Amino acid sequence: MSTNRMVRIVVGLALIGYGVYSQNYWFYLGVLPLITGIINWCPLEMKMGTCDPASGCCATPTNDASAESCCSVPESVAPKAAPSSAPKPTNLAWSVNKTLKIEILGTGCKKCKELEAMAREAVKDLDGDYEIIKVEDIQDIANYGVTSTPALVLNGVVKSTGRVLEPQEIKQLLA
Repeated sequence: MSTNRMVRIVVGLALIGYGVYSQNYWFYLGVLPLITGIINWCPLEMKMGTCDPASGCCATPTNDASAESCCSVPESVAPKAAPSSAPKPTNLAWSVNKTLKIEILGTGCKKCKELEAMAREAVKDLDGDYEIIKVEDIQDIANYGVTSTPALVLNGVVKSTGRVLEPQEIKQLLA
């Protein structure tokens, strides 16, 4: 467990204990840091874009694609999209106009911006037409079924979630 997370839990418990002991409203103030520490989700750091797994916002390794990151929206909070509204996966074959659509799903945090930069770096060395689109709308992201950002989508197919890919990894996905 990360230091940041432990501090939030201890501060939450201390405020709750003080509130119970002194019979005042500090109890209610302690609930927020306790809950954010337990579920490992810090909305303030996520909104500010300062989340970093090393600082304890996520407490997950950056190479674990299945783990939630600080940029992720917990499933209990994420808007649920109707199954029929989800984009239909398409074949990664080139479209009629020979343009491959690359979408970067993320709300604008540091990791999301890094993935976009890595994608741009990866395609500049490759032959072909690539269209890189940044998707920041939570509902559009949820329509893909993504709950952990940043995510990389190629022609409507989610290829990676929850981590920043290196340019070489992106090139392998494009091949």
